[in-house]
Formats: sequence, C-alpha cells, structure tokens
Amino acid sequence: MLQLILVFSLAVSLALAACPFPNGTDTAINMYSCASSVDTISISSYKLTDVNGNPMYPVVPSKPFVLDMQSFNSGPVYTDVKASVRIFEYQKSWTTGQCAWSEIPTFGALDNIDACDFASNCPWLSGDLDLNMVLDFSDYSNIISMLTKNSAVQLQLTLKNYNEGSKHEEIGCFIGQMKIQ
Repeated sequence: MLQLILVFSLAVSLALAACPFPNGTDTAINMYSCASSVDTISISSYKLTDVNGNPMYPVVPSKPFVLDMQSFNSGPVYTDVKASVRIFEYQKSWTTGQCAWSEIPTFGALDNIDACDFASNCPWLSGDLDLNMVLDFSDYSNIISMLTKNSAVQLQLTLKNYNEGSKHEEIGCFIGQMKIQ
C-alpha cells in the first residue's frame, strides 16, 4: 500500500512540475499581433520599463510599470477606445500533463476598460503613435493573486472603437507574453 501511495505521489508531482518558459519569456517579453486584417492599430516596437524609465524584466505585477508601444494607426482619429484584457498562465494540465496557456477567469473585471482614461493618451491620431501606458494592476490584486510567482503569463489586449457613431468594431489585438515575479 505504501508503494502505491509513493508511486501515485511521484506521478502527481511529475505531472504538476513547472513548465519551462515558452517563447523566450525567461529573458524578454514576447509580443505580437492577434489582429484581423481589418484592424487599424499595429505595433512596430515595444519596451517595458519601471515608472522611472529603467528597463524592467521580469514584471512585478504588484508594482506599476510602463509599456511603451511604438504603433501606427491606419484608420481615423480615435477619441474613445475601450480595451478588454484576458489573462492566461502557462502551466501544466493536471489531466494531460501538457504545458499550455490556461485562462484565468476575471469575470468581466477587465472588459471594456476606458483605454483613453487608463493610458491618458487620447485622441489617437492617424499615423505614428507612441502609446506609452503606465500599467498599474493594484486595483486588480484579487486577480493578480491567482497567478503563480515566477511563471509565464500572457495578456491578450483587444481594442475597440467607441467613437460616436461607431459599431464598436475591433481596431487592434495584441498578445504579450512575459515572466512575472
């Protein structure tokens, strides 16, 4: 019986062993577009810093940090933009033993955030944009506390046009994968 318990314990511990960091996230943020062909906001470069402008990696989600995205707007001027964020953690499934991105439920807390107020950078003019956003997740500590320290997380940011007369269409979608402490 003791052998059976030991074998079961070993199997569970191997199944739940930590996953390696995917896509180079052990040393740098990995960011890319998940946009459709009709989206008008694209990213040409990005960097993470602390609020004093010093390079920051890995991310400490309990402290504010800056995501500076050099972007391009091929559409109209946007004066009202809403952002929705989905959070995923890279973890091993206890049922399959495979490492994969698993969504952390936010129950709508990160849906339709006023991106203009949050980032204090509207209007978004046509052409080159410097979307320099201070990200402070301290108001979302209940969600952040669900994340495993020293792990990889993925944020999916979807931007929608809420200009007067719009149909609230998507104007941009970005994935950011990063290591958190």
